[in-house]
Amino acid sequence: MRSRTISFAGAALIPALLLVPAAAKPFENLEAMRGDAKNPVFKGIPVDPSLKNPWPDAWEEEFQARARKIIAELDTIKVAAGNTYFENEKRTYGYLMAQALGERGMAAIGDLQGEDAQKDEWHRDTQGIDYYAAFTIKHQMRKYFYFGGLLEPDYRKRMFDGAKAWTEKDPLRRSHYAFEKSGPGWGPNVMDSWVDIRSTENLYLMRTTSVYLMAEETGNKETAALYKSHLQNYAKTLYRIGLGEWDSENYHGHSIPPWLNLYDFANDSEVRAIAKACLDWMFTAGAVKYYRGGFNGPTKRDYNHVQPFGGSAPTMLWVMFGGSPAQPEHWESDEVHMITSTYRAPAAVVHLARKDFNKPVTVLASKPPYSATTSYDMEAQPEFLETQHFGHSYQMGSLASGTSAGKTDTNGFKILVYDEELGAVALQAVPGPDPEYVGSPQYEEGKVPAENRVAQAGNLAIWLVKNASSPWLWVIPESVTVSEKAGVTFLECDRTWVAVRPLGTTSFSPDKKLTEVIAGGDKPKFKDHKVLSAKGLGEGNHCGLAIEIGETETHGSFAEFQKKVLEAELETGKVAEGVVTYKASDGRHLGFHWQDDPHNLGVWLNGRRHDFENHARFLYRAADGGPAPVHSRRGDGTLYVEAGGQAFGCAVDGQGLARFIHGDPKTVRAQHEISQ
Repeated sequence: MRSRTISFAGAALIPALLLVPAAAKPFENLEAMRGDAKNPVFKGIPVDPSLKNPWPDAWEEEFQARARKIIAELDTIKVAAGNTYFENEKRTYGYLMAQALGERGMAAIGDLQGEDAQKDEWHRDTQGIDYYAAFTIKHQMRKYFYFGGLLEPDYRKRMFDGAKAWTEKDPLRRSHYAFEKSGPGWGPNVMDSWVDIRSTENLYLMRTTSVYLMAEETGNKETAALYKSHLQNYAKTLYRIGLGEWDSENYHGHSIPPWLNLYDFANDSEVRAIAKACLDWMFTAGAVKYYRGGFNGPTKRDYNHVQPFGGSAPTMLWVMFGGSPAQPEHWESDEVHMITSTYRAPAAVVHLARKDFNKPVTVLASKPPYSATTSYDMEAQPEFLETQHFGHSYQMGSLASGTSAGKTDTNGFKILVYDEELGAVALQAVPGPDPEYVGSPQYEEGKVPAENRVAQAGNLAIWLVKNASSPWLWVIPESVTVSEKAGVTFLECDRTWVAVRPLGTTSFSPDKKLTEVIAGGDKPKFKDHKVLSAKGLGEGNHCGLAIEIGETETHGSFAEFQKKVLEAELETGKVAEGVVTYKASDGRHLGFHWQDDPHNLGVWLNGRRHDFENHARFLYRAADGGPAPVHSRRGDGTLYVEAGGQAFGCAVDGQGLARFIHGDPKTVRAQHEISQ
C-alpha cells in the first residue's frame, strides 16, 4: 500500500491510497456480459471505485440505449471472419466481438478463434497468434481479457503462451525470423520487428498499451516495467504540451480503445490511473470539438471527413456523449470497446460536449508538433494556434496558419451549425480548386495552392491566401439557403446566419459543375451538398474573404442580421498587400495584417493587437482571460473542466502519477489553482 500526493498547479490535494487490485477476471458467459439478450445491459469488468467518474443513472440508460442500437446494427453485418491478412482484423475482430454480444453470440466467438492467415509465415513464435499489427493487437486485448472466458481453453492458452514469448523481451525492433530484407510494406519480413513499428500516435498507443498488458499478464516484469515507463512519460507529456495527433477527425476515435483496454484490464493501479487520465484528456479534447454529432475544426489528419459522423472522432464520441437527434450511418468497429468498458467520461466533460455552459465564449488553444507527445518532448513549443468560438447555435474554429498548403494534412477552418433534424451540419471552406479536398490537402499537391492566414475574433474572421488569383470554395448542405445582396453572400441555416464578403475575389455563387463532382453519381463524396465558388481577381499578392456569423440571440432575425451586415464597413483598399479592417455589425473592429510567421500574425480587435505569445502559453483558456469551460496551462500538467454546474480536474505529476477531483465548481476550484 502506497501513499502519494499530487498537486494541481501548486494546490496540494489530500493523499490518496493506491491499492493494487486482484487481477481482473474475464466473464465466463454471455449472460454475465449483457444480461437479458432481449434487453441487454452491457457490463464492463469492475475497476476500483476511486478511478470511476460518477455518472447519473439517466445518462447510463441513454448510453445503454445507444449501445443496444449499435449491437443490433452490427449484428446484421456480414463479416469475412477468415480475412486475417496483416491488419484486416482492424474491422473484423471489432465486428465479431460486437456480434458476440448480439444474436450471433457464441458463433461469433467461434469466428474470433479462426487461424490467422500468416500463423506460420509471421507468427510461428507466438503460437500462431497475431501480436504484430497494431490495429489487430488493439482488438486482441479485449478478445483475451474481456471475452477470454468464452474462448476454447486451448486457444486461450495459445494466446497466453504466445504473449509470453512476445513480451519476453521488448518486441519493438527485436530481430524476427521472417525478416528477409528491407523493402516496401510494414510486415516483419521487411521491418525486422516482433511488433508493428509504425508510430503515428494512434498506432503508438495501440502498440504500447498492448505490450504492457501482455507483459504484465504473463509475468514478464522487465518488459512491463519498461512499458509502464513509456506510458508514464506519455501521460506526463500529454498533460504538458497536448496531443500530437490532435483532434484528428479520422484517428481520434481509434486512439480511445487502447486507453480503454489499459483502464479495464491493467492490474497496476498507477497504470490504470494513467489510462484514466489519458481517457479524460481524450474525451475533453473531443468534447471541445464535438457538437450534436458533428466534429468541428481545426483538425490534424482529417482525411476530409468533414461532415457530421464522417470519421472516427464524432462516431465514437457519440457513443459516450449522445446529444444528437441523428446517429452514425456507418460504424468504425471500435464501438464495442466503449460498450464493454467500465469507463465513463467526467460529468463536466459530458456537459462540455453538450455545450452546457455560458455562451458566447471564445477559447484559445495551442497544438504541438506531430511527434512531440510520442517522443516525450515536454519542452516542445506549439506549432499551431487555434481560436474556437462557441455561439448559441454554432461553433467556428480556425488556425492562425489557416489550412496547410502542399502535401500536408491540417484543416485550418470550419463552422458547425445547429440543425433541427440532423443535429449539426458543417460549413466548410478552402482556398483551393477541389471540393473533394475542402478540409485538408490530405497529402496531395495543389489542393491548397498557397500559404493562408486567418484572423478570428469571436464570430468574426478574415481569411487571406498569399495568391491573388486563388480559387475559393465552400461546401455546404443543400438545405442551406444561399442569397446574395450588394456583393455579400448570405448562408441561412436553421438558427444561424453567415455573411461571406469577398476580399479581392469575385462574389461566392453556386457552382453546378463542382456540385456534381461531390454530390452526383452513385457514390457521392458529400451527398446532399452543394458548392459555392469564387476566384481571386489577381491584384497584388493576396485575396480572401471576411466572415460574420449571427443568430437569434445576437440579431433577432435574419432580416435584421442582413440589414446590419450591409451597413457594416469593410476597408479593402490594401487587400492586395494583406491588410484588411472590418467594422462588424455590432461596431467591433477586426483588423488583419499579413505575416509569413503565423505566430506573429497581425490580428487587431478594437485597436488592440492579439498577443500570440501569451496565446501559446496555454493548451486551453478563455480568450478574454475570464471563465472558460476548459483550461490548461502549457507545462503545468493539469486539466480543468467546468460545465453544466459540474467541475473536474486532473493532474499528472513529474513521476507520471495521476490524481483526480470532481464535484461542484466551488469545491473543485478551491483545490485547483488556475493560473491565468
